[in-house]
Amino acid sequence: MRGPRRPAAKLVRYPLPVNIPGFLARQFYVAGSLRNTATGWELQAQNPMGAGTLVGVGRMQVDGRDIPAEAVTARRSGDETPIKATEISRMRPVSVFKGDNVTLHVEGEPLAAGEHELDVELFEINLGRLSFSISDHVAG
Repeated sequence: MRGPRRPAAKLVRYPLPVNIPGFLARQFYVAGSLRNTATGWELQAQNPMGAGTLVGVGRMQVDGRDIPAEAVTARRSGDETPIKATEISRMRPVSVFKGDNVTLHVEGEPLAAGEHELDVELFEINLGRLSFSISDHVAG
């Protein structure tokens, strides 16, 4: 007689990185919103899709230069308190809903007038790593 049957091992699946095509990234980015501020620069994003949950901010670059996560904050329309990129985690996720407008602020040197490329890596709870690039210009 056999002993008790052991449950089958669960297969743990980790999503593959998702590179968001430019045409989709452009739907999130508010064109023309890249601008300098008194303490650095900022841009705006709007979520035209469905709800999601951010659990991390990965690598960010402007024109090939790394942006330290400590310099990045986000503020959702209607929220007074900005969220620090370094505070977003599985323990402190950020829910993003369809229609949300978010302003990302980067503290530091302002950007020179002209065209700039921004590369962003985010981690979403169900999709895993999301990376995309956008280009815009800062008025002179």
